[in-house]
Amino acid sequence: MNELVRLIVTSASRGLNAMGAILCILNKKTERYEIQTSYGIDEKYLALESLSEEKFFPWPDNDKKIHIITDIMNAPQVKYPKEAREIGIRMMLDIPLTYDNIVFGFIRTYFGEQKDFSEDELDFIAAVTEQLACAIKHNDRIKFHIIRYNKLATKIDRLSSLGRMAAGIAHEINNPLTGILLYSSNLFKKADPKGPFKEGLEIIMQETQRCKNTIQGLLDFSREKKPEKKDANVNEVIERSLVLMDNEFHIKRIQIKKRLDPDMVNFLMDDNQIEQVIINLLLNSVHAIDEKGIISITTKMDTERNLAVIEIQDNGYGIPKGKLKRIFEPFYTTKSEGTGLGLAVSYGIIRNHQGYIEVLSEPGTGTLITIELPIQNGKSKQTRKADDAIQKNTHH
Repeated sequence: MNELVRLIVTSASRGLNAMGAILCILNKKTERYEIQTSYGIDEKYLALESLSEEKFFPWPDNDKKIHIITDIMNAPQVKYPKEAREIGIRMMLDIPLTYDNIVFGFIRTYFGEQKDFSEDELDFIAAVTEQLACAIKHNDRIKFHIIRYNKLATKIDRLSSLGRMAAGIAHEINNPLTGILLYSSNLFKKADPKGPFKEGLEIIMQETQRCKNTIQGLLDFSREKKPEKKDANVNEVIERSLVLMDNEFHIKRIQIKKRLDPDMVNFLMDDNQIEQVIINLLLNSVHAIDEKGIISITTKMDTERNLAVIEIQDNGYGIPKGKLKRIFEPFYTTKSEGTGLGLAVSYGIIRNHQGYIEVLSEPGTGTLITIELPIQNGKSKQTRKADDAIQKNTHH
């Protein structure tokens, strides 16, 4: 950037047959125009410009035009007219640097005699400064993003260390909790049903189990277990999940509507992890509905993008827009009870499958969750039947 600035200032001076030139940029902190580079001007004179506590003459508001200064002895823009005249300067030309219609600097060219400028010369210098302004602002933007990236990288590294430490602590806490739960369960069985300890022990067991569930969720989230992929079918995974959730649906009187694509292909996935995701999402839908609602679960093939698509929709209370963007954050939950880790873990599992998960929701209307999984080594239903037949014949 420094080389480019020097080159442009030199080219501007030579192109206009000037004695020399300087580039000044507005310092937002001091509100002064400061010299960034120069060409052909006496260093003693430049020292006066750069070391003085006085400001350069401020650029007139809403004036983006080139200023031709012919009377340097009386021009307010010239801070040291006498010294300028002593080194042979008789005329100056100020060309503003603008970006987004704001002046943030200027090039000042110095001349040893009065002269008239042609339209071509003024167009040339205007084009040069316009390109320079874009280059400077682009460079500033890059610097800003580099600084921001470094700050984020430091923050992420700190959070990563904190996460590893938290996972270690959680593991250490999990062991004594198991002991507390075991001993309180044994005492609960032996306690007098009519005695004062039965109810207290039950509360200890419930709260200990709740702590264990929270810590187990944290451990699952921190491990980010690598998927153990094998040939499996999404429809079968969903059917298993629905069987496990059947009691929840029955208690809450929730109706399930299935639209599973009969031609869904088998493809590589960790079916246990995907089942965990489906159950987490179904539980969220159950809590959102509370009672007497409908959950629709749909699967379909996106052959153009080679994806298997799963949609889970409920008619529950929905999620406010302000909270929607945070639902995949660990420990963030909209429920009165819950660890806030279910969706975070589910998000990690889908991403580890190179998939995508999206949540659309409107308060009072319900929520639609869409999962897209890439089909790897997919086999159709007919192909699977043919393979099974071949295996049977080979076996016989």
